[in-house]
Amino acid sequence: MQIDMKRVDPELNMDRFYCVELTKDLFGDHGIHRQWGRSGSWGRIRNDWFDTKQEAQRAMSKLINDKVTRGYAINPPFSE
Repeated sequence: MQIDMKRVDPELNMDRFYCVELTKDLFGDHGIHRQWGRSGSWGRIRNDWFDTKQEAQRAMSKLINDKVTRGYAINPPFSE
């Protein structure tokens, strides 16, 4: 599950993106993959690993709530 968010404020010259995704590696560890930065750039990438899927889901929910509180809007999922 991947959540894409965007924050745009022309007065502040702000055009940012933030992507969060639940991941699982070959050893069964659960984690969060996130990428953020200015739109049009690769941005930065970070992976955080957790002992259980529930911990990873809670951390992801907190990240999403924090970003929405800071003014990010969740992009609707892409459909063909």
